[in-house]
Amino acid sequence: MGITRFLAATAAIVALTLAACSTPRTQTPAPEPSSPAPAPAPLSPIHQNLDPLETVWHVRAGLNVAALSCAQRVGPGIVTDYNAFLKAKKALLTEAYDALSAEYRAKGGNWQRSLDTDMTKLYNHFASPDAQAGFCDAAAVEVKRAIAATPDERQAWAETALASLDKPFTAPPQMAMARGLLAMPAAEPAIPAGWRIQLGAFGTKQAAEKAWVDVKSRSAELAGLTPHFEPVPGKPLTRLQVKGVNSRAEAITLCAHAAAANFDCIPVKEG
Repeated sequence: MGITRFLAATAAIVALTLAACSTPRTQTPAPEPSSPAPAPAPLSPIHQNLDPLETVWHVRAGLNVAALSCAQRVGPGIVTDYNAFLKAKKALLTEAYDALSAEYRAKGGNWQRSLDTDMTKLYNHFASPDAQAGFCDAAAVEVKRAIAATPDERQAWAETALASLDKPFTAPPQMAMARGLLAMPAAEPAIPAGWRIQLGAFGTKQAAEKAWVDVKSRSAELAGLTPHFEPVPGKPLTRLQVKGVNSRAEAITLCAHAAAANFDCIPVKEG
């Protein structure tokens, strides 16, 4: 009887094992492949095929336009931040301008006129009214990042900044409308009443006067303006400013000429 029970139990175990083996296993579905990240939108044609230093200079131009145009939307801090950017990246910006001017000089002819023309096109691109609200919002963020950025051989920070500044101009019109990028009126004044455009600050009035001579020699367009030499209270500095710039278009054009001649161009309050 013991052997019989043992054989019966063994047969039962074998039967259960075979039954388990015959039960089909549930297949876990393979995860679907993730969709590739969308490619970044191409830059506007005016920004394509730039080397690292050219990219830096285009960022400077964009932030300059923002300092002139965006205070009403993002606050006057954009002007202060742009001035801080010029100081923080002074050596890099000088290097970028030197490389850019050398490239134009190598082409021969009236290279300064060619550079001036291209700077005017660049500034007008950033001043295009179709996307000013989105541009101003981006500039308010990117100028702070640019101040803190650490320059490197590739100038990766500038690549990122330029893509951000340019994005509102490459968005499809319907997307721009949905995001409120067309909200800013084209006729908005460049700077409030009681402000001037400053081309630089110098250690003495004589140095500021010499700078004005340099301005006139480098830019026929700026030479027709009236200079104003403003002493800085409590500091051994004299500001070189110009009067009579009241519209957004005038300020953009003036600062494009100043950029082509490697002068700063920022709005400052009178007095």
